[in-house]
Amino acid sequence: MIVVMIMASFRNKNKKSNSNIFSISLAQIRLKIAPVNALLLGLAVGFHGDLTDYVILFSYFLLNLFFLIFSGLRFLVTRPLRFILFGLDLAVGGYIITQTGGLYSPVYPLCYIPVLIAVVRFKYLGILIWCTVMAAFLAFITIFSKTFEIFPLFIRIGYLYLAGIIGGYLIHHTYTVTEEVSKRLTRWNIELQRLHHFSHQVIGSSNLEDIFSETLKTVQQNSSFPMAAVLIIDEDEFLRIYASRGWEEKWLQSYAAHPLPKDSDFLAGIIGYRNPVICSDVKKHKELIKSFTGTPVESFYAFPLVAREKEREEVVGILMVSSPMVRAVPEQEYPILAGIANQASIAIQNATSLHNEMTKAYTDSLTGLYNRRYFNEQIEKESLKAEKAPLSLILLDIDDFKKYNDTYGHPEGDRLLKLIAGTLQETVREHDIVARYGGEEFAVILRDTNNATAAHIAERIRMAVETLPPQAKKSRVTISAGIATIPDSAKDQGSLLDAADKLLYFAKNHGKNKVCSNFDG
Repeated sequence: MIVVMIMASFRNKNKKSNSNIFSISLAQIRLKIAPVNALLLGLAVGFHGDLTDYVILFSYFLLNLFFLIFSGLRFLVTRPLRFILFGLDLAVGGYIITQTGGLYSPVYPLCYIPVLIAVVRFKYLGILIWCTVMAAFLAFITIFSKTFEIFPLFIRIGYLYLAGIIGGYLIHHTYTVTEEVSKRLTRWNIELQRLHHFSHQVIGSSNLEDIFSETLKTVQQNSSFPMAAVLIIDEDEFLRIYASRGWEEKWLQSYAAHPLPKDSDFLAGIIGYRNPVICSDVKKHKELIKSFTGTPVESFYAFPLVAREKEREEVVGILMVSSPMVRAVPEQEYPILAGIANQASIAIQNATSLHNEMTKAYTDSLTGLYNRRYFNEQIEKESLKAEKAPLSLILLDIDDFKKYNDTYGHPEGDRLLKLIAGTLQETVREHDIVARYGGEEFAVILRDTNNATAAHIAERIRMAVETLPPQAKKSRVTISAGIATIPDSAKDQGSLLDAADKLLYFAKNHGKNKVCSNFDG
């Protein structure tokens, strides 16, 4: 079968594996159409052949049908024996051409098929080589069949080269366009997969640091900009960098010294209309020069991070990609970056909403302190770690609170509870946990704190309450406190609470306005 003649035998050494795959593919195609090819060759011979012609064609047909029917032998046909069978196709096809008219054989057009395969497989040099091979093959057949005529042979060879050159131009022109489209589709597919992975990673996350980190990682995977950052609007309405990739510490410090204000004219499009902002040259904007002095940022692209609050959308920050060169943003990167910013916005909103709900669940609505539920969880967790470092607990109670409440009314009683809660928060250390234990009782968990230090902190609280300004309260207010420590006066969570509670009531029963860390007073 001339159709398969054997592009695979012409292999480029630098593309050996690709050529091998191509030849195997041809062998798989050949396996299916070889019996049909044998029948077509038989039709070309018709009733004008001799016994040898029919024996060759019938044997050729049975051999190919045998390989097609018995699937267990297909491996031999498509792998180790493929070149032998390709050669057999060439021999049988050439023989039939000589027997059916040589140069004028109706089978002659089959010589074009290898050229067309060469058009698909090779570039112009390969096409010309195969045109030459088939021209020589055709010339040999005409000489062997004694039908050699220079002008008709020249015409047929000319058609071979013409088919190869025109076919090569059309195929490769189409292939170039198709290849470019294929590359774009492949790139878009990869980008969509990354966005899907990114969305899966961040939408379910409740940790803002993880969300920011995954956002910036995905940005750098899908953007040609080397620097990326998440900027959040802080309480002073400045855009602060909360997470970054590609930024050195000294650049972060330089920006932190002069952050962009929320009301910057340059950011009006983002803040007011939630539209991305492009800056291809920072030096053209005076307000940007100050903020980015000391950094290599010469151009940037900023996308809004939007969160919904009380049925309205609000810009809470921006996703910024930047470059140390004056440059424009590639058009194809815009939808990807916009999609990342949108997914990040949803993730930030979900995380913020979850945080707010958790805050409500763990916060006392009157005082704003942690509630008893949160206290119970934390004291259990911290007591399990107390073997490595001491854990102290202060239980406090407002002295004569019932009398104060009955005398001045419940609104004044609530105001006093808020006042004491604020005093506690201002007096304790930053990492201490302050909670409303119940009614007029409060609790302070002091991690990695011994009994003496806890007593000192409790005394400081007692004095701060006692010396509250007169205008802040209706009458004199004091507190009593009991202190217990693991491992000094307790061994576990239960004994810690019990010891602190007993010492609190020991202080109240011995004059009030006292701090007791032992029963000696």
